[in-house]
Formats: sequence, C-alpha cells, structure tokens
Amino acid sequence: MKMLVVILMFVSVLHAQEIDPMVHLQTALHVQEDDTVYAMELYSEVLDLSDDDSARYVAALNRGVLAMRGNEPDLSFAAESLRLAGRFATTQEQRRDAMFNLGHALNRGVDASGQLMMDPEQIGKMISQLKAVERAFLNASRADPEHQESKRNVERTRKQIQQLEDLKEQIEQQQQEQQQQQGENGEQGGESQSMSDQLQDLADQQREQGQESESASQSQQPNQQERAEQQEKLSDQTQQANQQLEEQQQGDEQTEQDLQDAIEAQQQAQEAIERGDNETAAEKQQEAADALERAAQRMRESEQEQESEQQQGEQPGQPSEQVGEDGEPIDELAQQLLDKERDERERRQVYRATGRPVQVKEDW
Repeated sequence: MKMLVVILMFVSVLHAQEIDPMVHLQTALHVQEDDTVYAMELYSEVLDLSDDDSARYVAALNRGVLAMRGNEPDLSFAAESLRLAGRFATTQEQRRDAMFNLGHALNRGVDASGQLMMDPEQIGKMISQLKAVERAFLNASRADPEHQESKRNVERTRKQIQQLEDLKEQIEQQQQEQQQQQGENGEQGGESQSMSDQLQDLADQQREQGQESESASQSQQPNQQERAEQQEKLSDQTQQANQQLEEQQQGDEQTEQDLQDAIEAQQQAQEAIERGDNETAAEKQQEAADALERAAQRMRESEQEQESEQQQGEQPGQPSEQVGEDGEPIDELAQQLLDKERDERERRQVYRATGRPVQVKEDW
C-alpha cells in the first residue's frame, strides 16, 4: 500500500487574524520533509485557528501522514488526524484520500501477537481491528468507485478477516473438546467473550456512522436514506444484544444502564437523521458509541474476573495422584513435562490443520 501525501492545490483566503493560519500552512508544506515535528505543530495551529475547511483538510491530512513516519510512529494520533481530514473534506476525492490513508494507519496498528500466540481472545481483537481497516477502505471506495487500490485493499482485508475467523474457530473448537474431556464447562466464558466482541464492534460501527453524519453536515451529501437504514440496523443489533444480556443475566447494573443509554441515543440519532439534522445525529451517534464502548469494557472486565475465579476454583485442595500409561504414579515435574509436550503436539496439529499463520504486513 502506498501512502498518499496530498499537496496543497487550492485554499481560499482566510480571515485576517493576528496569526495568519495560511502562513503556517504554507510554511509547514515547505518544511515537512526536513522538520516533521515543527511541521506537525504548524498543522495543529492551522486546525486551531482556521475556519476554512480546505485549509483544515490539508492540515489534518498531512499531519496524519506525518504521524505515521519515523521509527516510532504515533498511529493513534495519525488515525485521529485522518478522521478529521475526512470531516473537513469538501470533495469526494478528498474524502477518498483521507479514508485511504486512515485505512493504512489502522492497518499498521493491527496487533498480530494473538495470531502468533494462537490466542483466540487476542485473535478476536485483531479481527475487530481489521474490520475497522475494512470500513476505512470501503469508505474510500465509496467516495471514488473508480479507485482500484481501495477496492483491492477491501478484498485483501476481508480475506485476512476470514482466515483469522477460521483459525479462531478451529482453536476454540479444540479448546472446547479438551474442556469436555476434562469435565469442564467452558461455554459461559465463550459466550461472554462473544458478547464483549459484539458490543465493541457495535461501538466501532456506531462511531463510524457518527463520522459520516459529521461529514454529511459539512458537505450536504444526499445520503440521508442510506444512513437512516444503517442507523436502524445498528439500533436493532444493540437491542438484541441488550435482550441477550438480560436473558443470560451476564451484565451488571451499570452495563445494562450503558446499553439503555446507547439505545436512547440511537433513537434520537435516528429521528435527527430522518429530519435532516445531521449535526444532532452525529452528536447522538457519538454518545451511543461511547456508551457501547463502556458496556464492552465492563463486559471484558467481567470476563477476566470470571476466568480468574474459574482458575482458582480448579485448584484442588489436595493433589490427586496421576498415573502414566504403565500405571505408575507421575510426579509433579514429570506431569509438567508431559503437559508441555502435549501442548506442543496440539499446537503442531493446529498449524497442520490451518497452514501457515496469516501474515499481516505493515504495508500492502
């Protein structure tokens, strides 16, 4: 994947101020190759001082691209800047560039450690991160249907997601079989984790919808019906998640309150979209995303507590004597060695079943 660095082509004259943002913008464009830190400071001042969307777009986009450079890139800050660039974009081409670079920043921030450790929970987080990458490239493709690189990146990301979902499913199936053999019930933890993943994914999608409403309020894009349908779908999914929590009695009182707050904000956002009030819709969508994210975090903490309690409960008061194939007792050290050998054998079986792990590179 190649990063796009947009060069300032046209910015209207700004209001006269004590410090002219235009001067900062032009200076930043000249020094950004030699002094990245100084250029980023100037771009930040343009965003603070200017009221011209064209200037703020260039500042946000270039600041985001610069934040991805160097040995220690600030990918979170880069993503934040590129989302701002998408908000200030005044043309579909500008929005394409902002979303394309956002996809690149998010892709570089994907944590592949879960895949290397064969950890289903970490792989699930990796899948969520890749879904955000997919949405960014998909938005770039929607802004410019002729941009082939965006389309290719969408397909590449979807293939990675599918491969990781298959790998996660196979690992979880093996773990479940092991738990059944040992007489353990691991279903509850799996359901809780699925719920936290579901809530986090809903939060990410809701935040993306809020950003699209902000963009629509700036550019007056005629996509009201589509956004209304998408918001309605998210509202239905949130209500289903809330109902599932109530039926299974998984969430605490605060989690339930967070979900109720999200549902209420979503309803208000739906009403605002239908009457064409994009600014209010964006505000309520962000409120809903915040509430969903709080609920997801509390569910994640609850899962960790349950896992810790299960691990403590699994420790017997008196160690039972285990025997080997020859009927002789196995001491503790020997059992540890046997367990380690079994784990390594199971790991090799997973690799043989799935092939080589999917490699998520920093660049396409």
